[in-house]
Amino acid sequence: KSNKVLIRAQNIIIELMSSLNMEYDIAKQLYPIYNYIYRILIEGNMKNDADKLEEAKKLVLQLRDTWAQAMKKAHQTE
Repeated sequence: KSNKVLIRAQNIIIELMSSLNMEYDIAKQLYPIYNYIYRILIEGNMKNDADKLEEAKKLVLQLRDTWAQAMKKAHQTE
């Protein structure tokens, strides 16, 4: 079951990577972060390494929080 969930997480990260428009600087900054998360998800899944999976989780949560703050700020300036 955990393998299925981790593969789903990997697919989500792949989708995020493929949806980036590399004409923008933010995309060029996000791509290596997404790529790193993807790689540690794979490694954590293959080696059943909880530390790698926890690291991926922390990074994803930080990105989520950053995007939430950015959206809040964007709505304030409208």
